[in-house]
Amino acid sequence: MGTVDNILRKRNNNRERLKKEAPDLFNGFNELLKHCYKHGALDRRVKELIAVAASVATRCVPCLANHAKNAVDSGATREEVLEAAAIGVEFGGGPSFVVVRDNLLEFLDEIEASKTSKK
Repeated sequence: MGTVDNILRKRNNNRERLKKEAPDLFNGFNELLKHCYKHGALDRRVKELIAVAASVATRCVPCLANHAKNAVDSGATREEVLEAAAIGVEFGGGPSFVVVRDNLLEFLDEIEASKTSKK
């Protein structure tokens, strides 16, 4: 199991724990997420690419794993994900570049390999 899978499994486990232990916090934030990612003027692919840029700018590695996978699953190409990441670097500077350099290419390799093995 790869890094992306490990990050997402931990995320899901912690979401379930938070749902039980702090339901008001969980439910409130979950409603915000549903609203933000529903189809509207922007489709899910574009929203996930924006989230990739925001993940890089805020240097949130687990967010980057999640949104890179969601972007690819929504039809984004590797090149689109990398361009979105570049916007995040523009906003976040050197530390955001390090997040991309040290994580994103491996994440994309793993996501693409996983999609290929499922075909």
